[in-house]
Amino acid sequence: MGPLPGLRSKPSSVWIHILIWLAYFMVPLLFIESAAGRERFMILGWFMQLLTLIYFYYNYSFLIPRFLLPKKIVLYVVMLILGLLVISGINAIFSLSVFGMFEHRHPFNLWRAVTFPVYPVLLAFALSSAIRIIMEYFQNERQKKEMESEKLSAELAFLKSQVNPHFLFNILNNICSLARKKSDNTENAIIKLSQIMRYMLQDSKDETVCLEKEVEYLQNYIDLQRLRISDQVRITFTVEGRPEQMSIAPLLLIPFVENAFKHGVSYMDEAEITITLKAYSDNLTFIVVNRVVKQNVESSDQGSGIGLKNVKRRLDLLYPKNHALIISEENNQYQVELTIHFEK
Repeated sequence: MGPLPGLRSKPSSVWIHILIWLAYFMVPLLFIESAAGRERFMILGWFMQLLTLIYFYYNYSFLIPRFLLPKKIVLYVVMLILGLLVISGINAIFSLSVFGMFEHRHPFNLWRAVTFPVYPVLLAFALSSAIRIIMEYFQNERQKKEMESEKLSAELAFLKSQVNPHFLFNILNNICSLARKKSDNTENAIIKLSQIMRYMLQDSKDETVCLEKEVEYLQNYIDLQRLRISDQVRITFTVEGRPEQMSIAPLLLIPFVENAFKHGVSYMDEAEITITLKAYSDNLTFIVVNRVVKQNVESSDQGSGIGLKNVKRRLDLLYPKNHALIISEENNQYQVELTIHFEK
C-alpha cells in the first residue's frame, strides 16, 4: 500500500496523523480507575477506536476520492451506510466474545453492541470529510496558482520573444542602409549591435535587470538610430535620478522608443524626439514625445503595432496594479507617459 492520498511527500502531515491517533488511543486509560469492569472497558474501547480509525480512512482515502469528489453521491451514501453496517456487525461479534469472557459479571446487550459504534463512526465520518474536503480545496487553490504562474511565465516568454525579432529586424535594416552608403559608421554600428545582442541574450533572460543596464541598452539603440537619420532630427535623451538603484523587466521600454523613431522621423522636414527617464525613490517615469509624420503612419505595415501591443500586455501581467500608461496625441504631437511603482 502506498502513502495515504493527500499525504504524499508530506512526512510532517503523516506524523500529525500518527500523534493524533496515539493520543486518541490513550483516552481509555483516563477512565481505567473509575470504570467498572475495566478489563472489558479497555478491550472494547480500544477495539472500537480501531474500528473508528478504519472507518476514518475508509472515508478519507477511499470513499471521498472515488465517489464524493467525482460526484457519485448515491454510491457514496450507499457505501457509507454499508461501512457503518459492517462496523456495527464486527463490533457486535467482538463484543459477544468479550462479554463471554466476563459474562459472570457483565451481561451481554446485543442492541447496545450494534448501536454503540454509531456515534464514534459519525464522528469519524464528520472529521474525515471535513479534513479531506479542506485539504482538497487548498490543494486545488495551490494548483490553480501554479498553473496561473506557469501560464504567466509562458506568456511573458512568448511576448519577449516577439519583441526581439521585431527590434532586430529594424536594426539590421539600419545597418544595411549604412552598408549601401559605404558609411564609415558601419563598423561602429556593428559594435553597438553586438552590445545590444549581448544584453538581449544574457541579461534579458532574467525576470528583472538593473534599470541602468536598460538605460544603456536604450542609449545604444538611440546611437544606432543617429547613424541613419539626418541632422534635421533633434534627439534628446535625459536620465534623472538613480537608475542603478532600481530593477525592471528587461526590454520593457524599447517599444516606445522604437515607435517614436518609426513614426516621428522625417527626411524632408525638421523633427524632434524627446525621451525622458526619471528614477526617484520607488517610482519610474518614462516619457517619449515625438512629432507625428503622416507619411510614416500611412506607410506603416500591418505589423507595426506589435511592439506596443506586447508591451501593454507585459505591463498588465508584470505590474497589474502598479503602473499607469497614458498615450495621447495632440497638435500633431504624440506622447507616451509610463509610470511604474516598484513595491519593496
